[in-house]
Amino acid sequence: MAASRMGQQPIYIYDENRIATISAHVGAAIDRASFGSGSWDEIPVAFSQAFPGSFAGLWNMNFGESRLNFQSWGNTDPAFIASYADHFAYINPWTPYWSAAKSGLVALSEEVCPARLFSNTEFYNDWLRPQKDADAAAGLKLIGGDGETIQFVIHFPMQNSEAYGQATAEVLRRIRSSLGRSISLSRLMRAGTEGAVAAAALVERGRCAAFVIEGNRLIREANQLAVQLFSSGRSVIVRNNRCFLADSDADARFGSVLERLSKGFPTGGASFSFRTAKGAMRVTMAALPAASSSSSLAALLPPRQLVLVIVTDLAPSAADTPDLSTLRAAFGLTPAEISFCQRLLLGESVSDAAELLGISVETARTRLKSIFHKTGTSRQGQLMLFLSKLR
Repeated sequence: MAASRMGQQPIYIYDENRIATISAHVGAAIDRASFGSGSWDEIPVAFSQAFPGSFAGLWNMNFGESRLNFQSWGNTDPAFIASYADHFAYINPWTPYWSAAKSGLVALSEEVCPARLFSNTEFYNDWLRPQKDADAAAGLKLIGGDGETIQFVIHFPMQNSEAYGQATAEVLRRIRSSLGRSISLSRLMRAGTEGAVAAAALVERGRCAAFVIEGNRLIREANQLAVQLFSSGRSVIVRNNRCFLADSDADARFGSVLERLSKGFPTGGASFSFRTAKGAMRVTMAALPAASSSSSLAALLPPRQLVLVIVTDLAPSAADTPDLSTLRAAFGLTPAEISFCQRLLLGESVSDAAELLGISVETARTRLKSIFHKTGTSRQGQLMLFLSKLR
């Protein structure tokens, strides 16, 4: 070993033998994590131990959706790990460089994007600089899944860059294939898990159009009625295997609800109706339960949140408009309640129907409860199906 020029702790001379030993050690840690006999935490720990005074991180980031899916750090205070997940991952100034980089790239920050360029940023002053003055870094980028980047980065003090720079980059190159194999295995495991969840969600949902999508609108599974709905282009339009509602206002609401559900946030209004020139539809959305796995391999690319979408046709089954006048004699509905049913059947919300009928929303809700009671229904969707079948 040799002393650093700044008189700090000793650092190793990183010759071929030393680099080969470190690469084998980190590669073995990757294999253990991949096959369940180890943890992903061992990998950044092994890396940071091999380069004293450094700290290393391995994470899965979806830059487009600004979502950190996984992170693991070595030689990093837990408070910094927590703050990275909560805030700093989303303002990392290296994001533009790494999001544009090709998969498999290994780079040294001093050569492509020095930390000093960000010296006036919150990330640099409040997160990076307080950690051992680690201004220099080396990083590896690999593609995880759709929109996901797996990144392995090691930060170290600038005074160690001469000894650490090329050595850390070479270790990253040598472990690149091992990490790539783990990502491929994790991708296959996730596809199987998500496929099973999506298929189970569609079981016994053959009476209405039902399909399962990701947060980016990508369709994962669909029943036969949904396929027919897509083909007709009546209310749901499919482009590049992604779904959109034919009505722009309804589609904006669809996107807003989907974003919240896919991120695990509670949301109201996950059921709504809309109209097009070709009819009225009701959309109901629900987040599917996430499949759990004890495998460490699944942690690197965790199963994504899937959302079930059910589309109910509110239009009458015949070409003519249902004769709702029969509701008065058969169920005792008043003319005002029949008019309210007609507005709902057109796909209008309770508040929209109230406005058009010149009544308050509270009165409309009271009227709806009365209609439920008289028709033996309990939900608005159930009532719409009942009304649409009248001749």
